[in-house]
Amino acid sequence: MFSSSNTLQKSANAYRDISEQFVVDASFLWLLRSISVKQPHYYLEDLAELEKRIDANLDGLMCNFELAWDICLEELSYEQAGETFSAAIIAFRSRNMDKIQHVVNHAFCNEQTFKGLVSAMAWLPKKLINEWIERFLYSKDLNHKHLAIALCSIRRKSPGDILKELFQREDCLADTRLLTRLIRLVGELKLYAYGNYLLTLVEHDVPEVKFWANWSIVMLGDHKQVLNLKEYLTEDSLFSPLALQMMFKVLPIDKARLVISELAQQPAMLRKVIQASGELGDPHTVPWLIEKMNSFETAKVAGEAFTLITGIDLERYELTIDAPEEISVVPNDDNDDENIELDKDENLPFPDVNKINHTWLRYRDRYKTGSRYIMGIEVNQNTPATVEKLHNMLKQAGQRQRYSLALTLALLDPQSPFVNVKARSLV
Repeated sequence: MFSSSNTLQKSANAYRDISEQFVVDASFLWLLRSISVKQPHYYLEDLAELEKRIDANLDGLMCNFELAWDICLEELSYEQAGETFSAAIIAFRSRNMDKIQHVVNHAFCNEQTFKGLVSAMAWLPKKLINEWIERFLYSKDLNHKHLAIALCSIRRKSPGDILKELFQREDCLADTRLLTRLIRLVGELKLYAYGNYLLTLVEHDVPEVKFWANWSIVMLGDHKQVLNLKEYLTEDSLFSPLALQMMFKVLPIDKARLVISELAQQPAMLRKVIQASGELGDPHTVPWLIEKMNSFETAKVAGEAFTLITGIDLERYELTIDAPEEISVVPNDDNDDENIELDKDENLPFPDVNKINHTWLRYRDRYKTGSRYIMGIEVNQNTPATVEKLHNMLKQAGQRQRYSLALTLALLDPQSPFVNVKARSLV
């Protein structure tokens, strides 16, 4: 009898170990994917492979459903995004109201747990989630409304006529997180009917509301409003790179060059000047970018800008070198070094300056001075051929390039939505 009981206990422990591994792996792989969607060396096929691995672990959780849920409940104590994602998948698949309520309430612990829930709901099939979007939209709880609008944003789905009501309610306007997401949604989905609401918010006291109001107005076609984003260029904030990309895709080349010249007067702005040159897409700047590849500090980002303009992939055309030994890796093994932030350019290749220079001399006649390019595609005119090329390139480029391409498409074509390049891969 003792032996039989022991065997059962070992068997139960084995099942638990397997389920725990599924939970840990699903949560970790989701976290890896959330980082990868912003990396220059990840492509659609790479994301598709990650998603298959995530799905395999999520399916494994369903083999021993209740045990998996108990483990997820324990993992939720960490209040992290990946663990919230895994628990939310199980909860909504179960269709159990108590489980769903538990994970939704947990999601409002912090920004990370909220992100995990929204991602899980976007991951699941529409037939499983659509009714919940409706419930949350019409809930009395503003947190629920924020969740629904965030999900509409990620899925690029219009919430419908209720948007007008939300823009008119004082409690919604006073909720900064909800208001910010409403404003973003108008720009992302190009909901022209709500443009007038944005005009009242362009000088809002809350920085994020002010930024997204101006950003969305530009997305709706009022390109003069882009000058209101100039103040963000010299900031070190989340808005700075977004403002930079938007400004240098919208400003006429002559005006953009003047702004770049202003930034260049400040040595601390050199990196942003290089990035602005890439987003502008002016082939006139390519020789200068090649020159900046000679410096360790700017070599990688200049190479990225070169590719963004020309479409010449450095690794594919073997225009790279191994990282010089003099380069210090961050973070390192020095216990006295408090810098633990990853190098922003860690996953970019080191350019071979000589080879790139020869390549440019060979191909430069293909690029017209005074035109702007992205990934080698001329984008001066909104023609069906140009739009088709951009859409095709959107399927082939790396993740950071895909964001730039999606923004270019949205600004070029009034009918093109702003594609969410962080959404689940369709590969």
